[in-house]
Amino acid sequence: MPNPQKGFLVSSITSAPSANNPKLNELTIPAGATLFEQGDRASSVFVILEGEMGIYVSDGSTLIASLSKGTSFGEQAVVGTKHRMATAKAIQDSKCLEIPANMLASEIDSASPRLKSAFDALTLQLLQKNFVTEMIENSISQAEFNLEPNSPGALALQALEGNRALNSVYVSDNGTLSDILKTGRGIVITDGEVAIRKSGSTVILRRGGILGLAEAIADVPSNDAFELRGSANALSIDGDAAYQAFSQLSPGLKGVVKGLIKRALGDGHQTSGRVS
Repeated sequence: MPNPQKGFLVSSITSAPSANNPKLNELTIPAGATLFEQGDRASSVFVILEGEMGIYVSDGSTLIASLSKGTSFGEQAVVGTKHRMATAKAIQDSKCLEIPANMLASEIDSASPRLKSAFDALTLQLLQKNFVTEMIENSISQAEFNLEPNSPGALALQALEGNRALNSVYVSDNGTLSDILKTGRGIVITDGEVAIRKSGSTVILRRGGILGLAEAIADVPSNDAFELRGSANALSIDGDAAYQAFSQLSPGLKGVVKGLIKRALGDGHQTSGRVS
């Protein structure tokens, strides 16, 4: 269940067994109530049954996404670092189905190193997307995407750098970087600097920055305007291989992963490709 001291007693969130699946609970969340906060330990995934939920950063002050019926959220409980990367509040009176992470734990534990690396990299891409959205919402012209020590992003990067199943690539110029992305691969920067521009904001990516993975998995073009500053070293993740691995997951976990990929893609794509 979500952290009780940050929800149930204060905001009158109620829980009852689901009529469709009594093994799961349905949470009734009044408008304005906080379901979980950024930094909380994550133990459940949620699917919106009614209403609208908002995803916030900056200690709950900046709205970066509005989620409606049928959308899943909270995937970090299952495929990430087990900490919430943002705050979830009800924009309207809402009802959510709660799926405990331990119901899917055995499948995650048995996942291949390649699949786990894609989970970790998508964690980074979602964090980066949230950071960029926050910059745009607050009219910040330039900032660097950093990973704080022991944060979810830092833990994800640590796991990636220790994963021997990944290939390292040397990126010498913008053309090389463009070719990598066009061939259906995403990269995680381990050394060097790339600037990306979106809606008037420039984001500086160094170690832990990521380009093109959700796009490669979804098989849609990357629309980031980027500039490689010098050269860079990076870890390469093949989008087709990750998609094939995701396709073998159980329907429940596959739905969770699709939600993560779609949010990492963001709103700048007309389609979510093969993960629609």
